[in-house]
Amino acid sequence: MFEPLWASLLGYGAVGFWKSNKVQAVADWPREPPAWPKYPGRQVRVLNGTWDFAFFGDVALSAELLAEPAHVESVPVPDAFDMRPDKPRCNVCWPKFTEGAGMENGDEELCSYCCSRAYGWRGNQDCWRTLPEAEREGAFEKCCNQHPLRHRRGVARYQTEVQAAFNTSVILVFGACALRCLVAVDGVVLADHSGLSPFSVSVASAERELRSVTVLVDNRFDRVTHPVHQQKYDWYQGGGLLRAVQFHSLASPQPIYLAGVEVFPRSLEYVDVDVRLSSTRPTTESLEYRWQFDDPQEGCNWFGWSTISPGSEAHNVSVPNARRWSPENPELHRLKVALLSAGKMLDCVEVRFGLRQVATSGRDILLNGQAIKLFGFNRHDLVASPVLSHEELARDVQILRDVGANFVRGAHYAQDQRFLDLCDENGLLVWEEVLGWQNTAQDFADGIFMMQSMKLADEMAAASVNHPSVIFFGFFNEGRSDDPSPATEAAYRGMANRLRERSRGSRLISWGSYTTLGDRYLDFADVCSFHHYPAWYPTTAPGNLEEVKGIPLLWEAYARFVEEKFPAKPLLITEAGAGGLFGHHGPSEEKWTEEFQSLLMQMHYVSVFTNPKIAGLALWQFADIPIDRLVSDDEHRPRGLNNKGVLSLSRLPKLAVQALRLLRNSKPAYLGLILPPQDADRLTGLFKV
Repeated sequence: MFEPLWASLLGYGAVGFWKSNKVQAVADWPREPPAWPKYPGRQVRVLNGTWDFAFFGDVALSAELLAEPAHVESVPVPDAFDMRPDKPRCNVCWPKFTEGAGMENGDEELCSYCCSRAYGWRGNQDCWRTLPEAEREGAFEKCCNQHPLRHRRGVARYQTEVQAAFNTSVILVFGACALRCLVAVDGVVLADHSGLSPFSVSVASAERELRSVTVLVDNRFDRVTHPVHQQKYDWYQGGGLLRAVQFHSLASPQPIYLAGVEVFPRSLEYVDVDVRLSSTRPTTESLEYRWQFDDPQEGCNWFGWSTISPGSEAHNVSVPNARRWSPENPELHRLKVALLSAGKMLDCVEVRFGLRQVATSGRDILLNGQAIKLFGFNRHDLVASPVLSHEELARDVQILRDVGANFVRGAHYAQDQRFLDLCDENGLLVWEEVLGWQNTAQDFADGIFMMQSMKLADEMAAASVNHPSVIFFGFFNEGRSDDPSPATEAAYRGMANRLRERSRGSRLISWGSYTTLGDRYLDFADVCSFHHYPAWYPTTAPGNLEEVKGIPLLWEAYARFVEEKFPAKPLLITEAGAGGLFGHHGPSEEKWTEEFQSLLMQMHYVSVFTNPKIAGLALWQFADIPIDRLVSDDEHRPRGLNNKGVLSLSRLPKLAVQALRLLRNSKPAYLGLILPPQDADRLTGLFKV
């Protein structure tokens, strides 16, 4: 059996690690699902806690690795094993290394650059070669304090054991596991999943109470086995069990359960209800469903509930005491559904939903029949790691509301269900999309890429169908939608049809297009969603105020194009923005300053909100995010970050936040630029919108 690579690299022997107590007491596993739905008919264990972990390194992903490794450590799950914290000791040792370079007080940016494992096991060797030879040995370890797995790619193993009811079947529910994951129970591989979306695995019953759960995770990129993940994507793609894992014990030895309860609003009072059953069915016994709206009782006391037989149509069902969901009044309803067989309850699920309708009319996006202008940000589910606490998610929602946003675009994958719950509760409108970034004609002609993409679309739609906040389903962000090949056309047509079918008119379908006027497939979209970064790209070009002045004219030209070519489709600006280094200040025409970023963000906002032909704006982006330094250099992504956030990585505000908040609160009679004092005299009145 393999010894974990990182143990041998650090010189640890068997005594350097310990066998953890793999069986976590039943009482220690949380029982409340971290997000909707709820499962009153099941025994739920949320496996957020201590798991055994081993890292094997650059080896083949295979079932052989399921066996007990020689060395393990205990880690908390959820976990991103290659994004463990780094804590460089810049303030201790770096001044010595930069003496005479004008950085006597140290330079954290340079320190972080030199310590980054993206450049190799001991960081960027170019940094250390500048040291005197006597100081070179051990310099990385002395200064950088990197976790040995930070930015390491390879195969890892997570394992735990759970006590379950004797001889009952089980469902494992994964919030997200990346990049590629083999799921095994009791040593048997049951699933091979790639991508970033919620998925579940059915587990047959066993005449035992102790069930072993093992997940092999491969965070390497492989265009053959999991092409939906590609290294070029413009964010750091962490590996591991990134979101919660749930263990559901069912009442029956057979995996007969409610695979989904989907509520589709047909009006502000009536809904269609689609109850999906698991693939396993009893052969002789008849099944029936019972349901109840807004049941005030705990549990699943189904006596007296309405009855419907499987296969019957449940169209135009009246919701008692119907309340409308809107950003101003995000009212939510609940529905419990019980699955019965011969008078015995097999399963019970409670979902939450909202009564709202979304549509388009000419230039407008309509919510509940009224035109709404969208303003918000693109947001990655990332801080320094993709593992976020509920408090961090709630903080992001609060910041979005404080800035005046009514819209957030989830980039570029299925969103955390906890975040969508918060958006439901706070009235934030959401765009959610299938994993992808700048995919090519080669991808669209790749059968495995398309198969995996369609599966991710199905999983995203199934997980998010009952979230009223999600009004858009998107896909193929910035893909080559100008490519004329039959495979590309089939990919756009097929994905649009798939998501439209899965959402049954409850979502608008689109994609972020950076081919804009050259996009060949806008007929398949409900909304034209354009990306453009005037006055920013090319990144290395100096700031140009003439380009900044042209921003209103640019968006007007796009609006006229859409109005002429697609008169029934609104135009939504789904990406526009600029980089700004947190804490870096200077003239408003100098790139990378917070002042320049704020100026461009304001220009986009003013241009869109004084133009009735444009339905809204999602600025790129909400907060800075980590990137893979092997993909983009520090000239384009300084500090190892995509710095286009209006907040820092740790959610500290840049100048753009205050300016946008003030603009959102401006009276309709005044909508002008808000500039820092040093630029006010020079730039006020320069831009006419």
